[in-house]
Amino acid sequence: MAKEYDLIVVGAGPAGLMAAKTAGENGLNVALIERKERVTDINRACAMMLVSLEGKYLGERILLNTREKRLCFPRYGFSIPYEGPHQDFYTWSIYSHNGHKIQLGDYQENVRKGEAGRATAVYNKEILLKGLLQEVLSHQVDVFPSHNVIRAIKDGGKVKVLTREGKSFKGTFVIGADGRSSRLAQTLGLNRGRKFFGTAITLGYEMLGVEPPEKYALFQIFLNERPPMRIWMTPRTGKDEHFVMVTSLTPGADHTATFERFSKKGFFSSWFQRAELKRTLSSVGNMVSHIENPYKDQVILISDAVWCQEAEMTGAVISGWKAASAVTYALVEGKISREGVSSFLDWWWEEVVKAYNYQDMVRNAVLPYILTPDEIDFLFSLIKKPLPSIFDPYETPKLIGGALAEVMPIIAKERPVILQKLTQMRSTPLEKIFEGCIRAGFPSRMLC
Repeated sequence: MAKEYDLIVVGAGPAGLMAAKTAGENGLNVALIERKERVTDINRACAMMLVSLEGKYLGERILLNTREKRLCFPRYGFSIPYEGPHQDFYTWSIYSHNGHKIQLGDYQENVRKGEAGRATAVYNKEILLKGLLQEVLSHQVDVFPSHNVIRAIKDGGKVKVLTREGKSFKGTFVIGADGRSSRLAQTLGLNRGRKFFGTAITLGYEMLGVEPPEKYALFQIFLNERPPMRIWMTPRTGKDEHFVMVTSLTPGADHTATFERFSKKGFFSSWFQRAELKRTLSSVGNMVSHIENPYKDQVILISDAVWCQEAEMTGAVISGWKAASAVTYALVEGKISREGVSSFLDWWWEEVVKAYNYQDMVRNAVLPYILTPDEIDFLFSLIKKPLPSIFDPYETPKLIGGALAEVMPIIAKERPVILQKLTQMRSTPLEKIFEGCIRAGFPSRMLC
């Protein structure tokens, strides 16, 4: 007779590994199912930032404890192993295509302060996953790589998880941590009603020898491209390494040609004169509203499966811990139901859905769909002083909006057309702003 589990976790990223580790620590019989053959391999574009060391995210202020080689979550009361390197960085620099910038944090002052001045840091995700996987295995969790889950169905008082390879697993609860294109969310019908704003395509370059003016910073660069394209760039943990990402909301756009133009012509080309390419990675993900109710038929969805774009490592780990703790309590209480896992569902509603408006995340991409590249360049030229250091993707649009409000008299006098567009932007629904991206994207399989 096939083994039955208290909990089946689908997906072995930070959220799934944390859920399996927590449930195993609590004494549950756990299966962890992952589609990749090598569980900890990183084969998609990822900036690998800690969000955030300078402020709160999900109400938490994480600590990078290099002495004990752990990442600590003091509000929630747990920590995870991390024995890898990190690289501090000190500002978020947002550039126009001609080199004008809005800077979150004073780079020189923050560098002078050292660790106390860092905005956040990058880490090695593969090492983080290896540490979590080691702890998962130490708690006698059964790990099944190379299994591609296609659905979960109710089977009496249990849940049966089916894979494309023809295998099935049975458990009392399932935690779905299967990413932004979650198959479980789709087949359970939990994506219905989500608002879709476009399909984000990213082509990333791991590089040596890039020489930006602020070596240790996060860069966001609005390009002079149609359809709109942006560059994101962060340090890596290795010596003299950066990760450069070309992103768009237009499937079919030529990311390679865009990077060639960006790196060899124009304002930023001097940064790449001695750069060498190490590896190319890519990723695809839809930009959608949160799932407000992430539970059905004893299946709980967590992390990127339910988030607007991505939970960040912080949100992934917290949600994995929280969901596994809720399942443990439900089993102890004998409440195999929505009520049994209400501590997770209540947390999700209060700490994420109500606290983090998904539209604030989406608005990070709005500007080039409202203004021309030259109009963006003009706006950025007006912001002279560094803004406060904030590395929260939900708060940054508000901070930049406040800075622009201070220079509105100049905009009204010198470029009234820009003022008119910005005024219209505030009252225009996001569905209207991104209507071209919505038409070009790939929502159907995910949201059906």
